[in-house]
Amino acid sequence: MRLNPRFITARRWCRNTLCATLLGALSFSGVHAATPHIKEHQLKARYLDGFTLFVEWPTGTFESTSESLNLCVLGDNPFGRALDILVRKRSSRKTRKSHPQKIHYLRRGDDVSHCHLLYFSDFEESYVYQVLSQLKGKSILTVSSLTRFVEHGGMIQFYVRDNKVRFLVDPHTLRDEGLKIDANLLRVADVASK
Repeated sequence: MRLNPRFITARRWCRNTLCATLLGALSFSGVHAATPHIKEHQLKARYLDGFTLFVEWPTGTFESTSESLNLCVLGDNPFGRALDILVRKRSSRKTRKSHPQKIHYLRRGDDVSHCHLLYFSDFEESYVYQVLSQLKGKSILTVSSLTRFVEHGGMIQFYVRDNKVRFLVDPHTLRDEGLKIDANLLRVADVASK
């Protein structure tokens, strides 16, 4: 997949200011940003938790603001305790657009229909594409670090470039599933073009 040049230019222009804003929003919730050597899995957990602030689910997805947003990890847990810590800290404070969050750790064959965000672990690659095809029309935000995840129908893909954790977003897939992504997130992401 090629990156759209228009988005690359916009990303470069906005990176310093928006990245600081986005990371600030993503980092307020727990893993200490002051740690000089933050681990890759901690940063991915922070992004995963923060994505929920920059994605809007379709009307009717939640019956009320008190209904939980279910973060699901399918396969081995690559985050250690980082995601649990972030979600626990976020649940102790009310933020804009946020629902209380619950984490569910799932195994192959488990029902994923209750998930709002589904992270596919690197250990479940052979199973991922089958599940992605079953999720069509269910408005579940899908995220993974798997190579070519976005090309196969995933929405957000983590990758490392120049020793930095980056993410690739396919806004078309999100839109097709009824999810609205905040433009500020797109400005700091690499955007896939169809």
